[in-house]
Amino acid sequence: MNETDLLALANQFLLDKALIVVVALLVVGYFLKRTPHVPDWSIPWLLTLAGIVLACGILQAYTMENSVQGILAAGVASLTHQLWKQTTKKRGSEQ
Repeated sequence: MNETDLLALANQFLLDKALIVVVALLVVGYFLKRTPHVPDWSIPWLLTLAGIVLACGILQAYTMENSVQGILAAGVASLTHQLWKQTTKKRGSEQ
């Protein structure tokens, strides 16, 4: 999956207004990863919670659909991070 496939996937399921939540979650995740007392296992949970809150705030209503948009935004942010990490990671046999 490349960045155009990821963008097409995001556009298919996410509302246009919710795409900014993905960017915000990438930034939040970056800072959470570098915070010493935040365990790695809690970051996806924190991003999911933040995604729900941000999506409901941006879409101006606390509804189930907006909550799902926040969960999807957190998923796309996590997928984006993992794609970047796995693509740029140096492996012993591929050097």
